[in-house]
Amino acid sequence: MSSPPLTHREYAYFFVSGHGNPEVITERLGLRPSDSWSAGDIGPRGRVRQSMSWRLDSGFDDTEPLDRHIDALLQILGTKAESLRQLWVEYDLTLQCVGYFPASGHGLHLNRDAIRKAAQLGLAFDLDFYGIDEHDHD
Repeated sequence: MSSPPLTHREYAYFFVSGHGNPEVITERLGLRPSDSWSAGDIGPRGRVRQSMSWRLDSGFDDTEPLDRHIDALLQILGTKAESLRQLWVEYDLTLQCVGYFPASGHGLHLNRDAIRKAAQLGLAFDLDFYGIDEHDHD
């Protein structure tokens, strides 16, 4: 017997990576991270983290459309433009976009405004999309 289709999951977050202490990012941006770690910390799978990471979630549930997550992050980060421009010299700044979609396909449209805002803030996009079986949960 087939299981009902899995639900789509979409989310995005902003992260800063590189060397150093994540508290520096918190101070420079004046924002509290959703998560952070330092190089040398032990990750959830028991591996040693190779670099520092500072993460800010969009604040939306993963059932919301991906573009809503992106827009929310760009709005928050737009208020920190000068600080981000200083950070991009030393760190990698990335909008991480993740989606779990049925194998039948899914697309993403990034409008010019989102691309322009991300470029002005020095942000890269990393898009990770995964196909899920629409009926078989095993």
